[in-house]
Amino acid sequence: MARLLFTARSGGKSEGEFDSLNLALHVGDNGDFVQANRQELMCQLSVRQLQFMDQVHGNEIALVTQEMKTIPQADALITKERNIALVVMVADCLPVLIDGAEVIGAIHVGRRGMANGIVAKTISEMKNVGGRDFIAHVGPGICGKCYEVSESMFLEMTSKLPNADAGYRKIDIRREVSSQLDALGVKTININKCTLENDCFFSFRRAPKTGRQCGAIVL
Repeated sequence: MARLLFTARSGGKSEGEFDSLNLALHVGDNGDFVQANRQELMCQLSVRQLQFMDQVHGNEIALVTQEMKTIPQADALITKERNIALVVMVADCLPVLIDGAEVIGAIHVGRRGMANGIVAKTISEMKNVGGRDFIAHVGPGICGKCYEVSESMFLEMTSKLPNADAGYRKIDIRREVSSQLDALGVKTININKCTLENDCFFSFRRAPKTGRQCGAIVL
């Protein structure tokens, strides 16, 4: 069985807007603080390697087979390797961790990735490499009542994904993702916490200059 966790803001070295367990190097934080925070994450997971991805709100998936010299541009990682922690960083999007017996996955699910089928595509790729008995753990993210978008964006999303409709101009990513997982026969465990409403989490909508928490999973 896989080990996994979702982090929050506290317990790290970062200061100011990034206080304190910021795990992202690309947001303007002190690099030494970020590396110390990542070391803390490795200790919590009892691993020597964290595998990150360059998340671009798409539907590309990277298969991790060994230590990768470059960070893959993808919005999902899967692996059969042991002792490599797959990490998805977020600050309002949903981190989704998939335990598939001998295969694990980490998915970054934002509005565009959700619409582009990143969830179903990841499950399919995990099946192709031997995944089974899937359990999805959906971490903290912005809730439907807080995620307001433009009218055109709302109509575009809800015409394709009716379960994402949370009322006029409101998008519920969690409900849509849970519906997609249910349709795939995947058991889902939800942490129903809104990152915008709870200041124990980083939230890009609350403050564009902010850090990133993560979901991480390891065999």
